[in-house]
Amino acid sequence: MLTTIKSSAEDRKSAKAPHELFTINMVIVHLFFSLGMIKLLGFSMDGAIASAIALSFYIIVYTFFQTKRAKENAPHLVYLHWKLSLDRYKLVIGAYVFYFIATSLSFFIDTDAPASMDGTSIVDSILSLLGIVPLFFVILVSMVLGSGSMFNAGRGEIDKVFMQDHPQ
Repeated sequence: MLTTIKSSAEDRKSAKAPHELFTINMVIVHLFFSLGMIKLLGFSMDGAIASAIALSFYIIVYTFFQTKRAKENAPHLVYLHWKLSLDRYKLVIGAYVFYFIATSLSFFIDTDAPASMDGTSIVDSILSLLGIVPLFFVILVSMVLGSGSMFNAGRGEIDKVFMQDHPQ
């Protein structure tokens, strides 16, 4: 259930900023940046994804500090949307952890399988895809959540339960 907070147009615009940053992180960094690193710079798939995750962590840390600053200085609507955006990163960070666990399993699995044409073993390829597929789906879901929250922020709306969990 959404509730509308009375706010100025400037506050609603400021409340959209964290969701715009979140959506840019999901689309530009995870999809286009990693694909560009693979195609243009010749990175391996794992190297490009690890680089995208590193850049994403920078954005997450920035969001964390902006949320702390908004709690002290910004209108309540703006703070709530920064906090909501920061909370959405929990799902993304969980996908990162799963990705790193899945790709790290190749260190513990010993096989005598021959290497493929690109020099990786079939086990490494399978574990890499096992980590990438859930990460990809989390990114897609996050893009939808971020764009929906951006729309709500533009209207000055926030989830009623979320607002009650984070009073002024």
